[in-house]
Amino acid sequence: MLYVHTSILTDSPCVVLRGMPSEASGQALSGRVILRLCRSLKVTQVIVAFQSTCMHRGSLWSSQGALYDNTKLEQVLFNATSTPLGYAVWGGNAESSLREMPFSFAIPGNLHESVCTAFGNIGYEIKVTIRSCGFGINTWVQSLRMPVIRVPEENILTALALSEALRAQADWLGAIELQMLGDSAAVPDEHRLCVRSIIRPLQKGQTLVDVGLRLIENTRFKSAMDRFGDSPKSSNVLCQTQIKPRDESWHALSLQHEHSFDLELDIPAAFRGTQYDMDTARIHISHELVLTVTVVDSKQAAHYLRLAVPIQIVPKIALETSFAELPTYGKSSSDRLLLDSSHTAVWAEDESEDGQHSPLLPPPSYQAMANIRNSLAV
Repeated sequence: MLYVHTSILTDSPCVVLRGMPSEASGQALSGRVILRLCRSLKVTQVIVAFQSTCMHRGSLWSSQGALYDNTKLEQVLFNATSTPLGYAVWGGNAESSLREMPFSFAIPGNLHESVCTAFGNIGYEIKVTIRSCGFGINTWVQSLRMPVIRVPEENILTALALSEALRAQADWLGAIELQMLGDSAAVPDEHRLCVRSIIRPLQKGQTLVDVGLRLIENTRFKSAMDRFGDSPKSSNVLCQTQIKPRDESWHALSLQHEHSFDLELDIPAAFRGTQYDMDTARIHISHELVLTVTVVDSKQAAHYLRLAVPIQIVPKIALETSFAELPTYGKSSSDRLLLDSSHTAVWAEDESEDGQHSPLLPPPSYQAMANIRNSLAV
């Protein structure tokens, strides 16, 4: 901004709301506005605002219940209009050329999540407006995009749903069995998804031509209707991959036994290539993972097989809850094995090789300690 440089620094990169809109509590958003002036400036007012930025597409602008949000929260950081001069001179020396002003907003819990779809966008930003008086430019504006995400409440049922393994299996006419295996059915954005696909022949004479994997995003705009009275829908392929297995002497692979293939997909970033799963009163977004297989039977007829399984795209913070990773015995490096000191040692009846009696210690037991991790309270 020419000789006015503005930086917006927030304490968190996004606003996280926990729970449904009807039950979620508000969250605090705080940060700092740093102004660097390259010359003296007569500043009259500095305002910071948290506001929504919405964009509608097509005829949905005039539809009832359109994808829209008009949230705007303002905070005046500096106001010199009530002073005798009506302004304050900033800049001109090293001390006054650098200004730092903190701000804080109370974000309501019923705010709509950030979303970017074919039917419209809802986004949020922190906007700083600097007003001055004098000749030339008298208003400077700087904004910072601030996503709003919603995660479910932390409870054991949600943790089990997020940690559920990805598994799907189906057979086609008793001739071929398809199977998909993965670590979890809930994955974050900007993540590499690894899936193992298994093709198991149940009859002879089948030939495998190609194997593909794709991630599809389905969007349904529930608060609007088209000319047929249905809710508008859209489907988009986010990412896909395909391999063509071959024999040494043929362009396809003869299915004489079970074959497995490791496929990988790079999930794009949220709000730029994909959206988080959500189900609100106005919009529903879901994802599915589709395995596609092309086979040729003994009569040289091609068949296109498809196996789909639902998958969730969730924020990283939803997978980092206290219940997301339950303690296991394999992670007992911080545990300590203690002896019960209330019992006295008992002499064993048998003697050792050197003729000395060996003490028979009581069985070990675990005792609760506040500084021991990986412990469970029963």
